[in-house]
Amino acid sequence: MKTFFRFSVVLILVAFLFVGCGGEEEKSLVPGDKENGGALGFAAMNPGSWAEYTLSDGSHEINKYIGVDNYNGTDCYVLEFEMTSNGEKTITQMWLDKSSNKPVLYVIKEGGVVMKMEVPQNQEIPSGSGTAPVGSVELGNKKYTTPTGKTVDAIAYKVTTTAGESESWISTQVPFGTVKALLNGKSQLELYDFGTSGADRGISKQEAENAQSFGLPQG
Repeated sequence: MKTFFRFSVVLILVAFLFVGCGGEEEKSLVPGDKENGGALGFAAMNPGSWAEYTLSDGSHEINKYIGVDNYNGTDCYVLEFEMTSNGEKTITQMWLDKSSNKPVLYVIKEGGVVMKMEVPQNQEIPSGSGTAPVGSVELGNKKYTTPTGKTVDAIAYKVTTTAGESESWISTQVPFGTVKALLNGKSQLELYDFGTSGADRGISKQEAENAQSFGLPQG
């Protein structure tokens, strides 16, 4: 079922994209890592920040930071991922507890149907995000220009896995950090455009609160 696939994708994004949300100000996420020229982790993000990507299969993905909202009495950072593939749009939303950075709620909207899963607070987010991947080799500084004409500085890293040789370009000048991903020399994902304001919310608070509940498949 597509819902469970999208849920799995969100867990992967949490593990590899987010450095966590901190500070007292609602308007920003924690700044990027100061080491290695500041090119690791995220740049500080304002509500409405977004990054759009093209994937090798022709699909488009937009990652958004919506801002701070409240769910059942808990202030949360709201993150949204919009995927368009073969003309079909799927929106996945993640609510992270502002005080602990733990996931509180996942919401998925597909084909006009909105579903949600509340997350037990003993679940941990995988650590290690916002830093160079374990076992990686730094390839040096890179410059990347989006198809819309925006040029950013990045640092490239190479990791050898069972799937082959993976290369990632990361920049704090881009919301969510990711610029480019390659596997065995072939591009899998590339930054199309980005901005620090203007991201529209695809799932409203009311839709999230009133969504049907779902759970992960057992066994």
